[in-house]
Amino acid sequence: MSILLASTDFWEDMGVWSNCLQEAMPEIEIRVYPDEGNIDDIEYAVVWKHPRGILNKYPNLKAILSLGAGVDHIISDPELPETPPIVRLVDKKLTHEMILHSLHWVLHFHSDQYLYRIQQQSRKWIQQSSVQSEDRTIGIMGLGNIGKAIGDSLVNLDFKVLGWGTSPKNSLGDIEYYFGHDQLSGFLSQTEILINVLPLTEKTKNILTKTELAYLPKGSFIINIGRGGIINENDLISILDTGDIAATALDVFADEPLPEKNSLWAHPSVYITPHIAGQSNPGSAAKTIAENIRLIEKGESPYPIYSFNKGY
Repeated sequence: MSILLASTDFWEDMGVWSNCLQEAMPEIEIRVYPDEGNIDDIEYAVVWKHPRGILNKYPNLKAILSLGAGVDHIISDPELPETPPIVRLVDKKLTHEMILHSLHWVLHFHSDQYLYRIQQQSRKWIQQSSVQSEDRTIGIMGLGNIGKAIGDSLVNLDFKVLGWGTSPKNSLGDIEYYFGHDQLSGFLSQTEILINVLPLTEKTKNILTKTELAYLPKGSFIINIGRGGIINENDLISILDTGDIAATALDVFADEPLPEKNSLWAHPSVYITPHIAGQSNPGSAAKTIAENIRLIEKGESPYPIYSFNKGY
């Protein structure tokens, strides 16, 4: 039995990932694409933006495991094999990084740091009126493992937290939950700082256009750490130009890397980071992947398995 590690776009050296996976599973051989050896030996593929079309040539593939939180880089492969389950990565350190990134921007906007930066450039000394956290409403789109963890962290800081998703959920504690398109406007109309953590699916693609964005209160903020295709970027620029949305922090984009000519780069109300909100930690992620592979080997289900019907 062997594991194939494959990527065309790594943020870490492939050798680091290979070593961490080998340390987590010393009993299994790790092969790094294109050095695949005998393809009959490969039973697991651990991938991030793998070369298109390679996964359907391994006849004994038991599962495809993502090296990141998202799986759109896997399911977008037109030659993806139908049988093996796709296993998403839910890793504590990755979730922790997503929480920290979200908290940074929430506090940045909540405490008017974006205004103070503008004032500094104009050499103006103006003290803005402060708003208490319990008087600020944060809305989170996408209440999966990461979204729920972000929401709980904000609740602990006394923010009022709302959540929205495409389908009903069980009790989410202190997070008031909305679901479905019919409840989206009610959710957005109360949201002063919007955090998007949604995966990109047929239901969520382009879900935030000028129509939906107009429901947000005047002077609101947007933080996008989910996927770029959720928000219509042209509509976002238009509403930023009016000032109805005060500022936005974007970590993900419809096209990545963000093209140099994209007008988001130069917009004064846009903060850009290059998809770094939740970078996988090789040591921690390798242990999570190893645990899932061992579950499969014991005849048990790994967690979480991607659902094509749900889109996550």
